[in-house]
Amino acid sequence: MAAPLGELEQEVMTLAWKRGAVTVKDVLAALERDRAYNTVQTTLDRLFKKGLLEREKVSHSFVYRPHMTRIEFHRALIANLVGELQPKERAPVLAAFVDAAGDADLDRLEQLIEAKRAAKRKP
Repeated sequence: MAAPLGELEQEVMTLAWKRGAVTVKDVLAALERDRAYNTVQTTLDRLFKKGLLEREKVSHSFVYRPHMTRIEFHRALIANLVGELQPKERAPVLAAFVDAAGDADLDRLEQLIEAKRAAKRKP
């Protein structure tokens, strides 16, 4: 189950998705502001415990790899959010999503809705 990420967690995951694998030292070198080694190490461990990163011991340190793609994470995040809503709470959330979407997004959304409905109609 995906939960929203904090600022540092998002930075770490973005780096892991971009590089494919990271260590504490990699993250420290890539961050735009100074962070303590222990802070980054704790963040990586927390992301591992949340199931977002896998890790492998190499020599004296862990190498972390994403357990899911960025797209899979966002899908799980949305599914979790919508799943927590009561049916009557969903309409305003969907309306806000549609309001924020551009024309291309709305066109794609129409295609997805039609494909979903077509799949449900099949015996």
